[in-house]
Amino acid sequence: MTIKCLNHQRSHEFICYQCNSLMCSKCITIHIKDHPDHSDKIEHIDEIKDSLSTLKLDDIIDTTTTTNNNDSTNSIPRHNMVVKVILKEMLKFHRIPYKPGAVYQSDTIEILHEARIDNALTKTNKPDLIVKNRTKKSIKIIEISVPYDNNIVKRSRDKIEKYQPLAAALKKSNPDHKVAVIPIIIGAFENDIKQHFEQLHQYLIIEEHKLQRDIINDKHTITNQIDKNIMNLKYLINIIILFNKLNNNNNSSDNNSNGIINNEDTSIIPDTTTLYSTTTIMESITTSSSLQSFINHNNQTLFNDKNNNYFNIDELIKQHSSDSSSILLDIIHKYNNQFNESTTNTDDNNLTLSSYKLTIKQPDFNQLNSIIEQSIKLDNIESTESINTTTTTNNNDNKQSYIFTTHQSKGATLINTSNNNSIEELKFDYQFDFIYSAIVSIGEYIYIFGGYTNENKWIKISIRSKSIEHIGDIEGIKGDYFISVCYDGQDHIYLVNGWKIKNRIDRFNIKTMKFESYHQIPFGYDRQVSSMIFKGSLYSISYNQYKLFQFDLTNRTIIDHQIDIIPFSACHDNNGNFFILDRLNKRFIKYNVETKQTINLNAVPLANAYYPFVMYHRESPTSSYIYSFGYSNRGVLPHQLHFNK
Repeated sequence: MTIKCLNHQRSHEFICYQCNSLMCSKCITIHIKDHPDHSDKIEHIDEIKDSLSTLKLDDIIDTTTTTNNNDSTNSIPRHNMVVKVILKEMLKFHRIPYKPGAVYQSDTIEILHEARIDNALTKTNKPDLIVKNRTKKSIKIIEISVPYDNNIVKRSRDKIEKYQPLAAALKKSNPDHKVAVIPIIIGAFENDIKQHFEQLHQYLIIEEHKLQRDIINDKHTITNQIDKNIMNLKYLINIIILFNKLNNNNNSSDNNSNGIINNEDTSIIPDTTTLYSTTTIMESITTSSSLQSFINHNNQTLFNDKNNNYFNIDELIKQHSSDSSSILLDIIHKYNNQFNESTTNTDDNNLTLSSYKLTIKQPDFNQLNSIIEQSIKLDNIESTESINTTTTTNNNDNKQSYIFTTHQSKGATLINTSNNNSIEELKFDYQFDFIYSAIVSIGEYIYIFGGYTNENKWIKISIRSKSIEHIGDIEGIKGDYFISVCYDGQDHIYLVNGWKIKNRIDRFNIKTMKFESYHQIPFGYDRQVSSMIFKGSLYSISYNQYKLFQFDLTNRTIIDHQIDIIPFSACHDNNGNFFILDRLNKRFIKYNVETKQTINLNAVPLANAYYPFVMYHRESPTSSYIYSFGYSNRGVLPHQLHFNK
């Protein structure tokens, strides 16, 4: 290995772990420009020396598991890389600039990176990270391990026990702060996950080969038969050519003057392997009107006498003393020998081939996805162990549930149901009107389509940042207001009808952010108040009509369901149940699309509101709520109904 960079004659100072390249100070600029995604995988020799000088052996050696030398060597950069990534993400979240060092701080946050706590009176006083939040009065000791095994629980326990003395010391010096030990263990699950899906892939390959086996066998039989028949035909043509040569031995005319091979077409065809393939031969047979035309069509390839000299004429004349009859009888006899029953295993004239009919039904990907999810699951293991002065709960990671309601005049209200229904008003420079059924939440994002003011716009809002992430044009389909939308759990949001358009199902790809027209449904439906995708079908409830329709997403067929209620608004649980409100008759029902059963619910709190709209919220596996939003003299107010399952 060279000591200096060959391009710049400078000493190597950096290593890129992504591509395992050594670089000088000039090379690194070019490398980052060419490979920007490698920037966080590069380490300077001084950083490496510093890491090695303070290396904690228990981070890279598992005393309970025997590992090879390569594992222990590779885990050093693995651990350092993970720590650096986590550190950079923390700094990015708290808007603190990154630069190599041990202490990072802002007005509210202080982050120590591999800093030794000298007054802790314990040897384990240098964890990977310490995060002190002055506002929340909390201190988190974060210790990271990247082992080559899956023993996550034991690793977590070991880390907590190891840093208990440090936690106690920090609690003593900061009595008004909560102190927590947060172990982050990244186990080697990659191979297990890979092997699991390789099994599924192998199963699909085997099933594919099972279906193809008979067809492939028949295909081989047909191919072999065609090859054998072509060889026989070539032999017979050579017999005819030989006969002509014997009869015209003194004639200088063309050997094919008998007309078996017509050479009137003098154009030269490039001699390629494709011309001799079984596919090409079968196409030629199909397009030829007779055996003669087939031979003529292939006179420069299959039946070119220069390529098919089966007989040495001079040798045959010598053997048979120039007796043409003897020659012909001999070669015909030899040809017929191949059809002798004692030497032939199959009768080519009595081949039995199967006929096939292929029927393909698009699988229910929702059901397939459910089966796969049940077969493998990766859970986050949250530590429940703590010392008497600490808690291991990470407040930043708690899941929050919100109710998101929009205002006709720009803005929205965010109600945090996880925090005593606390209310936060959000200000958006965007007009929301007539989009009740056009809102769908996916993860941390809320998508809204159309509206009276923004008929040809769609918007994406992040609840995490509480801001608009994207505003786009509705292109490829027509915009509208009162569009009904639903999510298929994968890549698409489906858009059904609207105020103006009442015969369409379109969809939007959340990855490509593109719209496409999907299906044109018959006229006779109104705008839809709620739509749901369940077990491969899209169900949608028509406003002010005694029906909902079921649209099969695979076959694209529609079936109507008759219901004994006049829908004003509705919501669903994504599990086959609609909750439908009839404002005119003050009825509220639960309708199951599979059983077609109707259950009457208490409608008084909902139906008395002016323009009530309903929304379903699943609080837990056994508890759900229906929220109603309606106008009052104080604006839009929520009501709730509780359901135990």
